[in-house]
Parts: sequence; structure tokens; C-alpha cells
Amino acid sequence: MNYYELLKSYIKDSGLSLSEISEKLKDHGYQVSKGYISQLQNGKTDNPATTELNRALATVTGGNIEALLTAALIERAPEEIKDKFERLTMLKELREEYIKAQIIQDNTPKYIAEHITKVPVLGSIAAGQPIDRLEYIEDVEFVSKSVTRSGEAFALRVQGDSMIGDNIIEGDIVICLKQAEVSATEIAVVAVDNETATIKRVKCQNDMCLLMPSNPKMQPIIVHSSKVQIIGKVVEVRRRF
Repeated sequence: MNYYELLKSYIKDSGLSLSEISEKLKDHGYQVSKGYISQLQNGKTDNPATTELNRALATVTGGNIEALLTAALIERAPEEIKDKFERLTMLKELREEYIKAQIIQDNTPKYIAEHITKVPVLGSIAAGQPIDRLEYIEDVEFVSKSVTRSGEAFALRVQGDSMIGDNIIEGDIVICLKQAEVSATEIAVVAVDNETATIKRVKCQNDMCLLMPSNPKMQPIIVHSSKVQIIGKVVEVRRRF
């Protein structure tokens, strides 16, 4: 907001007419017509008012004196200096907006807090050939508590196309519930040999487990049951467009 806009806002917020402001300025030793005040607030003058008059204008209208004096100083400055001030102001406003956004995020409305939970995205997971599990948190997803059912939840980003038969494609985020057992019809998050992870349906028989893709072009992976650990099951799939 430049000098003229700031002064105009002070005048508007004061609720005073230009004539009333002109009269009140007499108490501060200034004979200023309402016409000149109108020109000032509409940017029709060559320069802002003097420092003393600006101080009186801010006092009469209830505005911030230092803010008006600073705005007037910037308005009188060469274009190069004004440009630098404008950039600094823009950066300050962006910082303030960021801080407000953080405050809003940290003060979630009660309804949201009661019905929504934050679920960590633990990195990528292969929906094709297994890859090393990633333990670091790369993002968060907001999930309804009706989905997590008060259980421990996590999310993973899908790579590969082994589960396209279940409409799970590369780049999707799968929301998962941590649990050690799943049925053969459920899509599981499976750790293989305690080092790699994948999402598949799991069917175990005797000492062997089948990790079954839903892509008809792919074959099941046969793994000894001692090397298979069920980490959880997929309960929701999310896609970014």
C-alpha cells in the first residue's frame, strides 16, 4: 500500500468528512482545504504532504504516524529506491502470509481434529518388483478416522504397475493399516526377507507364500514363508491429477 492509498484508508476508517478533517487540522496549526486533502488521498499531488502535516493527518484520523511518514518517505524516493522498498514489502507480506498459514495449520478446528488424523507417507514402495523399504517420512496425508478405525496407519507411494487390476497405478498413494495378518482377498504391504517391500495379495500354504499381482501380464512371486512379513493392509487409494 503506497502513501496515497494509506492516507485514503486512514481517512475512510476515521469516519470523518474532508471538511471535518480540515477543521481538526486547525487545532494542529494547519490551514488546509478539503480540496487539498482530497488531492492527497487520490494521488493528484506532485508530492506527499510535509512530514509535519502528515503527522497531523495521522493524528486526526487515528492512523499510524510512523507508517504514514515512512510511506511518504518512500514515495519521495527515486524510482530505484522505491522498487527496492516494494520488493522488501512484498517479501515481508509473503512471510506474514506463511506464518498465518502455519498458525491456521497448527490450530485445526475442533471438528477436523476429532474426525481427521495425520498419516505419514513413508516413501516409495514397489507395486512391481520389490524395492528396499524407505523409513523416512516424506510427506503427510490427512485421513478420516473412520478409515483408520483408531489403528496405526501409514501411507506409501506406489511405483510400478503390478496392481493395475485393482486400479492402483504408479504415483498413487495407498493408505495402509498396520497389522500382522491379512486375508487372501486383501491387498497387503509385505516385507520380503526383512529388507524389501511390495504391495500384493498374499496366499500362504505350508512353507511357501505366493505374492500375487493383479496385472495379468505378471506371474506370482513365490517366497518361503519364513522370509515374508505382513506389515499392513491397503484400505484406501489416492490419486493426484
